[in-house]
Amino acid sequence: MSYLHWIRSHVGSQKIILVTATAVIRDHNGRFLLQQRGDFGWWGFSGGILELGESLPACAVREAREETGLDVAVTRLIGLYSSPDFDVAYPNGDQVQQFTATFECRVTGGELLLDGDETTGLVWCEPGELLDRLGETAVWYRAMAEDCLANRPEASFQRGQPGNSRADEPYFRFVRRHVGQARFICPAAAALVLDENGHVLLQRRGDDGSWALPGGGMELGERIDQTVIHEIFEETGLVIEPVQVAGVYSDDRFAVAYPNGDLMKYVSTLFLCRVVGGTLCADGEESLELRYFAPDNLPPLPPRHRDRIEDGLRGGKTAVF
Repeated sequence: MSYLHWIRSHVGSQKIILVTATAVIRDHNGRFLLQQRGDFGWWGFSGGILELGESLPACAVREAREETGLDVAVTRLIGLYSSPDFDVAYPNGDQVQQFTATFECRVTGGELLLDGDETTGLVWCEPGELLDRLGETAVWYRAMAEDCLANRPEASFQRGQPGNSRADEPYFRFVRRHVGQARFICPAAAALVLDENGHVLLQRRGDDGSWALPGGGMELGERIDQTVIHEIFEETGLVIEPVQVAGVYSDDRFAVAYPNGDLMKYVSTLFLCRVVGGTLCADGEESLELRYFAPDNLPPLPPRHRDRIEDGLRGGKTAVF
C-alpha cells in the first residue's frame, strides 16, 4: 500500500501535510520537459509523494520514470515550496498542504512515454518559452520555473506567504490521534546558530536527555522557515532569521523511534540562521539546557545531528540533499 493510501485510510480527506518531490527535467540542449497532469489538466513538472523508506532525490527519480518514461539524475535543489498559498484541494475532496522539494534533473536514458493516468501530455520547451507555456498553471509551478530560470546557487524557500498562526493542537498530535504510534512522514526544521566565536548552539532535549540541534516539526498553516523561527523561539528564547538552506535530509537517519514508542520519519531542513533578538533561555520542557560548543569539541551526538552540523559549517551556497 502506498503511503498516500495508508494515511488517507486513517485521516480521510482532512487537510494533512504531504511531502513531495518535483523533478524539473532538462535535456542535453537545456530544454524543459512539461507534463500535463491527469487530475487537474494543468501543465507543470513531474513529481509525486514521498514514500516511507525513500529519500527525496530517489522520489524525484522514481516519479520521473513512472510519469515520463525517462531516467534522470538529480543535479541540484532548486527550492522548497511549503507556503499555505500552495495548499491543494483535489477533485476527490482530499485537502493538502504541500512541502515540496524541487530538483533540477538531467536526462540519462529512457524514452518519453505517457502513462495515460497521471500524465496526459508531455512537451519539450525552450527556456525562453517556459513561463508562457506554463500559462495559468498552479502558482507553485510558476514559482519553481522562475527560481530554476534565475539559476541562483542558493535554494529558494520563501515563495508564497509565510503563514502566521499555529493551531491549538500540534500537527503531530492530530495525526497521532488517527495513526497511533505508527510511523508517518513529517517535515521539520532545525537551526544552525553560531555565536561570535563560531561555536554551535545545541540543546539538551527533554525527551531523552541527548544533545541535539534545536528545531521541531512543521505545523499546518506555516511555511517551513516559519517553523524554524517559531521552534527556536519556543525552545531557546532567541529570535532568529533564517538566511540559507544548508540542506534537506530525508534518508534513513531521520527515521526516529521515541522512548514512548512513537515512530516518525522526518524530512528535516537545516537553516543557517542569525540571531536578531531575544534572550537565551531553556524552556525547561523541550530544552533542559542550552550551550554553545566549539565545532571541534561537540558532545556525543546522534549521526543525524553531527552530519548536519558538518554540512552547515562547510560553507558554500548550494544545499545538501
